[in-house]
Amino acid sequence: MNDNARGALALGARFISIKVWAIAGLVAFIALIFLMAPAALVALTQTGTGMGAAAATGVSDAVPAAYRDDVLKAGSICEGISPALIAAQIAAESNWNESAGSQAGAQGISQFMPATWNGGAGMDGDGDGKAEITNPHDAIYSQGHYMCAKLKEVDALLSAQSVTGNRVELALAAYNAGTGAVESAGGIPTNGETEKYVPKIMNAIPTYQGTDGSLILASQSGIGSGEVADAIAWAQSIANDDSHGYVWGAEGPEHYDCSGFTMQFMARRGIALPHQADSQARMGLEIPESQAKPGDLIFWSINDGRSYYHTAIYIGNGQMISADSPSQGINIESIWGRDQHIIFRTYTNN
Repeated sequence: MNDNARGALALGARFISIKVWAIAGLVAFIALIFLMAPAALVALTQTGTGMGAAAATGVSDAVPAAYRDDVLKAGSICEGISPALIAAQIAAESNWNESAGSQAGAQGISQFMPATWNGGAGMDGDGDGKAEITNPHDAIYSQGHYMCAKLKEVDALLSAQSVTGNRVELALAAYNAGTGAVESAGGIPTNGETEKYVPKIMNAIPTYQGTDGSLILASQSGIGSGEVADAIAWAQSIANDDSHGYVWGAEGPEHYDCSGFTMQFMARRGIALPHQADSQARMGLEIPESQAKPGDLIFWSINDGRSYYHTAIYIGNGQMISADSPSQGINIESIWGRDQHIIFRTYTNN
C-alpha cells in the first residue's frame, strides 16, 4: 500500500470516528430533552401565564364575603393584576355597590360603560351563559380580564418608549381614561380625575391585601371535617414546609410532582388515583367551578382538553395547593392559568 492510500485510509477512519461521536452526542442530547421536557413544560407554562407562586396573594376580610371568590378569580388571570388590586379598584369605582351608576353612564359594581361592555369586555363570570353588566360575578370577572388587557397594552407602549411610569398604575389609568389617553399624555393623564383615581387605588391595596395566600383559609367554614379536612391539613403542612419541594416523578414522602402530590392527597381520603395528571383527569366526575368543594381537584390543558399536564388541590375561595415546578415548589396560592382550559373534578371512595 502506498503512502497516498494509507493517508486516505487514515483520513477515512478519522471521518468515521468523528461521525460516530457526533451521532452519539446527538442521541444523548435528544434523550436529555425528552427527560427534561415534562418539567420544562410545567415551568414554561406557569412562567408564561404569570400565575405561579409569585401571584399568590390572598385577600383580607375587608373584601366583602359575597365577592371574595370573584375577586380571587379576577386577580388570578394574569401577572401584575392581584386580587387586592381588583378589590381596591372596586372600592374606588362603586364602593361595592352592585347598582352603582355614574353621570357618564357607567354601570354596576365595576363601572363599565355599556359600549365597552357590549364591545367585547363583558364576560360570563358565573357560568350561567349570560354576560350581564349589573351581575357582580360577571362584572368582576370581566374587570380582571379587562385590566389584564390594559396591562398588556401599556406594556407595549412602555416597550416602544411611548410612555413612562409604573405599568400597573398606567393600566389603572387606561381603565379609567382609555389607553389612547395614556399614550397621548405619555403617562397618567391629568384630567382632574385619573391623576386622583390611580393613587387612591394604589394606596388602598394594603387594606385588601392578605398576609399570604392562606389567609382566607383561616376564616372560611367550607373545608368541612373528617377525611377531607385532615387531607387538606396534610397538604397545607407540606406546602408550608420548605424542606418539601417539587421533583419530577416524585410521590413523597419528601418531594412531590403535581400528580404525585394529588395522588397522596387522595390516598389520605381513601381514594386511589394513578400517578399521572391526564389519567387522574379521566376519573371522578367533572363539575363546574361553582359546584367545586374543598378537596376536589383542578386540571389544566393547553390543547382544549385533549390532554392535561397539571393538577392541583382545590381548597375553596379561588385558592389551591399546587406542586408547581422545580423553581416554584409547592404552594398555597390563587388559581392561576385562567386563560387555559381548566376543569374541576370530584371523587368519592364509594
